[in-house]
Amino acid sequence: MASEKAVKSDAGRQDRVHVPFLYASLLLGVFGGFSLAVSLPIERAMGGFDVSWVSHAQVHGHLQVVGFAGLFVLGMSMRLSPRFGRGDLAFMPLVTPAFVLLVAGLLMRALGQPLTDHGFFAAMLVAGLAAELLAALAFVLIIGATLAPALRNPQPHAVLLVGAPVWLAVQAALGMWWLTDLARDGGTIVEHGRNTALVNLQFFGVVLSALLGVGMRSFPTFFGMPPTSRPLGLVMATLLHAGLAVWAGAAVIRVVNGVGSDTLNVVGSVGAALVGVSILLAVAAFGLGRRKHRLAAASRGFVFALQPVLAWLAFTGLALIWAGGRAAVEGNPIGMQELDAVRHVFAVGVITLAIVAMAQLMLPEFASERIVNPPVPWRGAAFGLALSAAAVLRGVLPWAGLAGDHADWGMALGGGIGIIAVAVFGYLYWRARRGHVAYTQRIAAMRARNTPITTVSS
Repeated sequence: MASEKAVKSDAGRQDRVHVPFLYASLLLGVFGGFSLAVSLPIERAMGGFDVSWVSHAQVHGHLQVVGFAGLFVLGMSMRLSPRFGRGDLAFMPLVTPAFVLLVAGLLMRALGQPLTDHGFFAAMLVAGLAAELLAALAFVLIIGATLAPALRNPQPHAVLLVGAPVWLAVQAALGMWWLTDLARDGGTIVEHGRNTALVNLQFFGVVLSALLGVGMRSFPTFFGMPPTSRPLGLVMATLLHAGLAVWAGAAVIRVVNGVGSDTLNVVGSVGAALVGVSILLAVAAFGLGRRKHRLAAASRGFVFALQPVLAWLAFTGLALIWAGGRAAVEGNPIGMQELDAVRHVFAVGVITLAIVAMAQLMLPEFASERIVNPPVPWRGAAFGLALSAAAVLRGVLPWAGLAGDHADWGMALGGGIGIIAVAVFGYLYWRARRGHVAYTQRIAAMRARNTPITTVSS
């Protein structure tokens, strides 16, 4: 009896393991990353561009990618990896300490970096960096061991999903190295080349790896496509990881040598283009442009959010190939403004929209909602339209050459749309979570009374 209770308790913990990750992600997104996404461009448009602004912009990037997006994809990985691997989550007792370390590290970095000229905050920054690195290593162990059966005869989705915490650990180690130097010197701004390398690893290593890993198992199903073939999937994963390693490796060598070169510029730009090629392979495999889908009636509205995700993913891949190829021919690194614009398109049009769309299709909380209180048909389209507009304002227009105050006000407006969309999604998730708990409790009570179970309404 005791062992049976323990098994049920473990199953219950695994069933809700993603919940704190998602809540922390949404809180850091709304009150951290997206809030700065609104305030920073307004401040610059009003003439407030200085050293402090740049430091806060770097904090914004870290909170948005590792905090909002990173915590969300880690939570989804905790939820989905067992069904893709060994059937249960490995090293379950490590999950909570790793989660606490990562959240604490994010907060300490956000508070410490802008104030490193004060000794206490410099020490806080270093402590936060160490906490993030320890957390990342723990997630490598948890997810890697969970997916070990799928890695032995390598399955591409497992290679991609394990890549996410591995790249999280790589960027955390580099951040520990580079930002410890920053704290020692009392500086508040990470040198541009180093910061670019860290952000690229976070975007295309941590988040993109996880999205493609989950997408490989879900998008073909959503759009009635055949499963991605193993050879194609392995090529896709190899190109992504190899391209990112080349891209980041060129930046690390540049930092170690203290000087760049035409060769390093070409190598880094080619690496970026390879990442773009891997993205286009994923889009082709996932079914962009397909009108058919296999979504149930209560979920069909979300096809209008999934299709824009793939469209913006294709834009990201094409832009990386174009920018990386052109820079390689010219012997230059990709231009800062061009790369920043592409990353903003990816951040809003792919990451944020994929989070709000795929979570509503895949999480058990929203599955219960569809049974008890089906969502309005236009909910998916509203998210798709709003966040696509934000992607245009924050990424496409700057990529097309819009600059100055007009670009800043457009980015602020895009950030405002983003914060509203994520706040609305956060409310919907909170409501769905409450409904899911109540629904499962009613089902359990009916089973305990041997009552026939039919559709349980609210």
